[in-house]
Amino acid sequence: MHPIRPFNSYIKIFHLCCVGFLLLVVSSCSSDAAGSNDDQNPPEEESIETRLQTIVDEKVGTDADKLVGVSVSIRVDGEERWSLQGGISKLGVPITKNMRFGVGSITKTVVAATVMKLVDEGLLNLEDTIADWIDLSSENVDSSITVYQLLTHSSGLFGYMYNDLWAMAEADLETPIPQETLFGFIGPPTNEPGVAHEYSNSNYLILGLIIEAATEKTVGEVMREKFWTPLNLNEIYFGTNETIAGTWAAPWRDSNGDGTLQDIEDEFGPAYHSIFYCAADVFATASDLSMWAQHLYNGNAVSEASRTNMMTAHFDIPDAEFVSYGLGTREVIFHGRSTYGHTGGMRGYGAYMFFDPISKVSIAMLNNQSRSADGPQLRHELVIELLGEVFDEL
Repeated sequence: MHPIRPFNSYIKIFHLCCVGFLLLVVSSCSSDAAGSNDDQNPPEEESIETRLQTIVDEKVGTDADKLVGVSVSIRVDGEERWSLQGGISKLGVPITKNMRFGVGSITKTVVAATVMKLVDEGLLNLEDTIADWIDLSSENVDSSITVYQLLTHSSGLFGYMYNDLWAMAEADLETPIPQETLFGFIGPPTNEPGVAHEYSNSNYLILGLIIEAATEKTVGEVMREKFWTPLNLNEIYFGTNETIAGTWAAPWRDSNGDGTLQDIEDEFGPAYHSIFYCAADVFATASDLSMWAQHLYNGNAVSEASRTNMMTAHFDIPDAEFVSYGLGTREVIFHGRSTYGHTGGMRGYGAYMFFDPISKVSIAMLNNQSRSADGPQLRHELVIELLGEVFDEL
């Protein structure tokens, strides 16, 4: 049985309840007001610089499913807007902006531009044949193949970079292998000239020999004379003919296929450079490479007619993204846009370089590893994600 309270006690209780209710109302109104203020002043959104760097950071690391090191340069109409780095060159040595990387087959954009520059100057013609310029003979090389067929990979030539050649290089890493010797490693043709696009490094090996025959200079000398000096691109080198000045990112490779990457910088001597030659031996910083894309596809590195010819789809490719090949130039679809440039891969390196004519954006992404299971996919994802942010921003 509960005790009976005096009446005035109930009055006090009622008074306290009213006060409590008023406090609750005031508190609720204050909370609503604070919430309303939050809606008017939401937390500040991360800058695009932060978002881009986060994308890079998420892709690099020491785990097997990460990229060892990355350097990225993104330009808009020639102006470098974003420079991003992540990961390492060597253990304890982070990637820096001024590091040079092998660009692999992006070299082909430079070789093709060199050929087109000589066409602009009247020294070469796209219908010139191999026989018009070099005397080297092989039962596997049809001497009537044209410069155009070499540029578009429609010669039917088999590639030359195979096991016996690498064994020769590894037996003496300090001695370059003459390009005439490389010519002898071209295997039996895969098709008749002009029938189809079949990517082969042999095409650009022969284009290099033609450039040298036509100019009586080394390919490195011609590139520097036609492009690097006049365009003020001082951090691009042709490793076959030039010493790569400055710091370069150490190359990593899974040489024995056990899933572990090894630093192979000690292997990367004159023999390797001589083999890569005009198929893959340009070295550059990401900054200079993104500027090369601007000069080539948005500037006057070559004539307007030659630039258009390089970007034209001479052969369609049955792929959802890599849709066509021009003259040393791939057309690749990123976020619904046609971009122009090339990908690259070589011992110890992987790279992307593309230009979007709509936004005038060029991107160069350089990575110091090869033969890694996840490397190609991670590089592709990285470029897609970076361009997605940039296209949205612009």
